[in-house]
Amino acid sequence: MTDFEKKVYNTWLATTRSKNNKPFRLRKDWTSFEDRPEYLPLKKLANMFKRFDNIIINEWFEAPYEIYKQDDTPNYDLRFYTSAKAFNCYKLHKTKFKNITSQEFHRTLFKNKQTEKIS
Repeated sequence: MTDFEKKVYNTWLATTRSKNNKPFRLRKDWTSFEDRPEYLPLKKLANMFKRFDNIIINEWFEAPYEIYKQDDTPNYDLRFYTSAKAFNCYKLHKTKFKNITSQEFHRTLFKNKQTEKIS
């Protein structure tokens, strides 16, 4: 397990626990974590964050809580964040709260990929 995957997991853990007003402790023991069902979605997320390095990880995990405000705050698992619905939440969060247009969002998300194609 890489250090980046550990960082992504601990960021998700801190966000979900704090949004639900619950205490949390960052995970330090990673033995046999690769055997757990959470590992595959975590690996997918880590790969996505590496590919699209313009995504702000904290905002990615906070977006559904900001978009779907409810009295009973749900707990979004790691599988949710690998879905298209999570991407849509992030896009809505950026366009609604950060005051950028959809075109600007798309441009910033893919800006490193476009410069790689040119060179």
